Amino acid sequence: MDTGPWNRRFVHDLLFATEGSGWHEPELKDSIGFRWSGPGYFSILRVPAPAGAGRGEAHLLLSPSEPLPAVVVFLNGRRLEVMQRRLGTFGVLDFAWDAAAMAGEARAEFWFHAERLQRLPAPGERMRSVGFRLSTLAIEPAAAGPAPAGEALALIAGSRFLRDRLHVAAGRPRLAFRSDGEARLLEMRLEGARLGPSAQPHLTLALRATADVMDLALAAPGRPALALHQGVAGRLALPEGLSPRDRLLVARLLATLPEAFGRWLDEAMTGAAPDAELLAFWRRGLARLARGGEGFLAAALADGPDPFAEDPALPFAWPAQVPG
Repeated sequence: MDTGPWNRRFVHDLLFATEGSGWHEPELKDSIGFRWSGPGYFSILRVPAPAGAGRGEAHLLLSPSEPLPAVVVFLNGRRLEVMQRRLGTFGVLDFAWDAAAMAGEARAEFWFHAERLQRLPAPGERMRSVGFRLSTLAIEPAAAGPAPAGEALALIAGSRFLRDRLHVAAGRPRLAFRSDGEARLLEMRLEGARLGPSAQPHLTLALRATADVMDLALAAPGRPALALHQGVAGRLALPEGLSPRDRLLVARLLATLPEAFGRWLDEAMTGAAPDAELLAFWRRGLARLARGGEGFLAAALADGPDPFAEDPALPFAWPAQVPG
């Protein structure tokens, strides 16, 4: 008998280990597990999720007289419309998203931005800042799931091949935000990065975003900056002067930027009261840039010069002079 389409529901219980930041240690109340958000206003939860459009519920544990807390929810940098309701001892946040919110994303990154914090004692400890008590997060696709994938082997083999032959690492990110008129600027310093076999003490990415256009410059100490451009259609233009393999390494590095941004959030947002809309703007922009890098990589591997004809042990070669 053939296996037909199916729906899968993902339920994440915060009593157990989570990936993200901005949460206190798990607790139990009347046999219900939960975590307080805090110590800042911004909490992050990264979970596996189905591709395409979907819907979800966040179950917040409430006291009998406690009002529903005001919480803004983002998915992969997109603000979601949230409907609130009570269900027994829980407040439920209902939300949904379209396919664009998960386009090119390997996981769902939910941001919960609490409107207010309060100071409460921790069990057996000193006072702490908390927002709301999240017990479970449940998400599911909006439509029937796909039939079992027949391309899984090819995807696994391709991922392993790229990891072995085009290895990159963004290192530890440090970020600074600025503006210039209507343009938004972001400087990313990537410490301990890697491009293929070459360790990079640090790389600097200067990004300038206006509407749907992104200009960026990638530089290393003592090297000329490489200028890149992503137009309205999302197509990424890389500079000449690099070998075919090194152009692919740059594209692969761009594809890692959303994950690096997430690691910076985990470190920098502890106890912070951030501008969530600004962070969401750059989360969307970096995701779009990553998709452009992956698209360039796919097109180059399919139709471009063979990037694996050269010795993979050769170091990354910065051009002595960037073509004008």
